[in-house]
Amino acid sequence: MRSKLRDSRRQRGQSLVELAIFAPVMVLILLLAIDFGRAFMIWVNVNNMARIGANYAAINPDGWQGAGIAAKQQRYEALMEADYEQSGCTAPAIMQDPNFSGYTFGSTVEVDVSCEFGLLTPFLANLFGGGSTIDVGATATFTVRVGSPGGDPIGGTLPSPEPTVSPPPTATPTNEVTPEPTPTPDPNVTPDPNASPTPTPTPEPTFPPVQIDFYGTPTSDDSQGGGPAPSPGLENIVGIPDLVVSFSNTTVGEQWVCLWDFGDGTASNSCASTVQKTYTVRGHYHVTLNVNAQSYTRPGYVLVGCKVPSFSGRHWNQVSGFNGDWANAGFDPANISPLASGNFRIRYQSLAGGLLNPPGGCADAQISVGP
Repeated sequence: MRSKLRDSRRQRGQSLVELAIFAPVMVLILLLAIDFGRAFMIWVNVNNMARIGANYAAINPDGWQGAGIAAKQQRYEALMEADYEQSGCTAPAIMQDPNFSGYTFGSTVEVDVSCEFGLLTPFLANLFGGGSTIDVGATATFTVRVGSPGGDPIGGTLPSPEPTVSPPPTATPTNEVTPEPTPTPDPNVTPDPNASPTPTPTPEPTFPPVQIDFYGTPTSDDSQGGGPAPSPGLENIVGIPDLVVSFSNTTVGEQWVCLWDFGDGTASNSCASTVQKTYTVRGHYHVTLNVNAQSYTRPGYVLVGCKVPSFSGRHWNQVSGFNGDWANAGFDPANISPLASGNFRIRYQSLAGGLLNPPGGCADAQISVGP
């Protein structure tokens, strides 16, 4: 009986010793897993931040060209600061500007983003030089999608503005001419009853001068941009089919004749304060408003493209539905690359779901997905 009691006590003591030895190791492993998981999430967020910044700069290159446009630069900084806050990072005191290779259509713009990540595990802190934080960085390069390649307007030749009509010069007075005496009618001449009277020419109308201006506001869920000046960074409209845009006519002056040219072959002669237009085909569109024989054009004002679908939570073996979403969004299914095989649930993709008009365009953009 005493022998069994001693064996029981010995086993309990051995268990306590084993627990004392392995408990710190298990805690360390748990902290390492937490730190690596947090580091991966920060890395994903930082990559998305870089893509969002590069995407905005790619459709607003004039914000940094030459003297730049302060409103667009402020909009860029506001977007980046909001992303820093959502990612749990501290925004730098001076936001780094995008790096442009050029400002014409087809050039590239690069955005670098860095973030200090606070570690929980002392072991990892010593591994990275003894500090309590490490730097996580990402770089995104997008193609400039607004501008002119080789000096030619995108989407064809832009409509030429109507020349300004100059008032006719004041006629120089001439010497008065002595009027010819009125001939005496011949009573023997009979007027022709079938003769048509000479028509009186209709005078050309003189339109009152106006100061033409307008802007568009997208109303679809998957869209951004537009709005009245000086809304920061909202001069261009980006979305996917069917993109609904409400155009506001802010022309100053009395409007007699109006004509909207939406750039896709459709038009409207409404002089109302707002005109609604739905774009159903992907493309880059110039919008023109003509009022009283005067016109104003916003080149490349509307960009109808594509949106990256989100595949989070889907299984890779659902090939038909997976590729169907990708193709319906306007992309080439051949550009989908899995990082593993088998019936796994997707938890990662290289392009953020919901991103409008990714680098490479709709058909040429590539995405990698994996567990």
